[in-house]
Amino acid sequence: MDSWNVSTEVRGKHGLATWANYGTYGSATKDRVQVCPSIYGLGKYTLGPSEISAYGYSTNNGWGEVEDPDYTKGYFYVRGKTYASLSSKRKGSTVTLTSSTKVYHPEHYGKIKYNPKVKFQVKSGGKWKTLKTVTAKKGKAVYKVKSKSKKTYRVTFSQVSWATGATSKSGKR
Repeated sequence: MDSWNVSTEVRGKHGLATWANYGTYGSATKDRVQVCPSIYGLGKYTLGPSEISAYGYSTNNGWGEVEDPDYTKGYFYVRGKTYASLSSKRKGSTVTLTSSTKVYHPEHYGKIKYNPKVKFQVKSGGKWKTLKTVTAKKGKAVYKVKSKSKKTYRVTFSQVSWATGATSKSGKR
């Protein structure tokens, strides 16, 4: 083959975002693409299908051409950065833990309230033990725990397809 080219679709939740191109006249092994999450959104981006073109010259046949689709697919994720904080108050033997959660969302051009499943944790024997998992509402989650002695607490939540996970700083109460 004298020259070849592969053009691969890159699609986000709002449709076609861009193309990745490989070939004789560029990088034959890799391409770097840019997607704008404020336009195409956060989450999963799929690669493929691809359009393949190859051209060659043979002394027997002259110029030859092959153009075929390739339905191989791949994917990657674009996630918004999340933030977790924990505040606590003690009244007698009851400790009220309040988490605040936000996510940077490029379609909103800033941080917005985020409602993940928040794990309230206590440090016990050098390890973190989950006390309760609470789904945040309007970026807040509250949990009350009975404890006569001071303990160290934190909140944490896992990543999802469109947002990273985060863990708050720990606090003693």
